[in-house]
Amino acid sequence: MRLDQEDPDESALSLTPLIDVVFLLLIFFLVSTTFAKEEVEMDLALPKARSGKTGSEGQHLVIQFTKEGALLLAGRKVTLEGLQQKLQAQARRDKSRSVLIRGDVDARYGLFAKVMDACRSARLERILIRALPLEGRPR
Repeated sequence: MRLDQEDPDESALSLTPLIDVVFLLLIFFLVSTTFAKEEVEMDLALPKARSGKTGSEGQHLVIQFTKEGALLLAGRKVTLEGLQQKLQAQARRDKSRSVLIRGDVDARYGLFAKVMDACRSARLERILIRALPLEGRPR
């Protein structure tokens, strides 16, 4: 009895289906992962407040300032003049977009006032201030 020997080309392991599966998994994870983060986390010591509400998670224009006086808009360093220009451009596109201000507790009050003034000068309507809740916060 004679057994048919398989063709040596057919017995080799085909990597094409494996590569297809790897690419499909890669595409799946890329699509299911959120790339846009609400805000770029910095090492800021946020102030604490007893009053206030928990903010809604939405698309805010995030302004951050450090105790050293550095200003960041959407994670990018800007000057005060650059901040004013970008806020005015944003107001022309969408006045209803909210602005979230995150500032270090040890930052100078004058910088906070200038940031608020830039937001008001651009006629942005919704300005939010991020703070941490105090312990023993009333309900």
